[in-house]
Amino acid sequence: MMNFSLLKDMIFLVFTISNFCTSIGFNIPYVYIPAHAKILGMSKTQGSYLISAIGVANTVGRIILGYIADKPWVNRLLIYNVCLTACGVATTMVPLCTDFNSLLIYCCVFGFTIGAYVGLTSVILVDLLGLDKLTNAFGLLLLFQGIASFIGAPIGGFMFDIKHSYNPAFVMAGLMIAVSGLVMFAIPPMQRYQARKPDPKLNGEQIALS
Repeated sequence: MMNFSLLKDMIFLVFTISNFCTSIGFNIPYVYIPAHAKILGMSKTQGSYLISAIGVANTVGRIILGYIADKPWVNRLLIYNVCLTACGVATTMVPLCTDFNSLLIYCCVFGFTIGAYVGLTSVILVDLLGLDKLTNAFGLLLLFQGIASFIGAPIGGFMFDIKHSYNPAFVMAGLMIAVSGLVMFAIPPMQRYQARKPDPKLNGEQIALS
């Protein structure tokens, strides 16, 4: 059930690093948006509206992105990478959002784009590794996601204790999510390299036959 030999696969390793970075920043908006809004002078009701906006946008994002990704002519990996990068960039800009409307727009963007992370991870795994490796690969992925999710929000809280502001936590979360999307752009060149690389087993058989 825990086949750690998958970590020798560079493509899977890159995907694991990406998921780890995403999971560090994933929970911070959910946990700290209401408190951040309160510091900016907004009411508890407005803070709850922001969380609701993330949830609604996330539901819509999963449905729309899943529908688009199901089309045979669509590059699912590209959608995944672009959404994570955009989500990270938007999160780093939270310090610029100083009123309810701007924070509401951010929450909608975050909720929609992070839907690719939740909705397309298993599909991307199948595309990269094949259906036969999905169970083991997803299990390992969840292990690293769990570790990252466990430490992400406390890191944000530690930053707040030092700076007395949630802005550093959002910047950190945004950078992690953006990096997670950017590193995934390395996978297509890696796939092309592996496709050009000669198969050592095939070469050995050719030598034996000769």
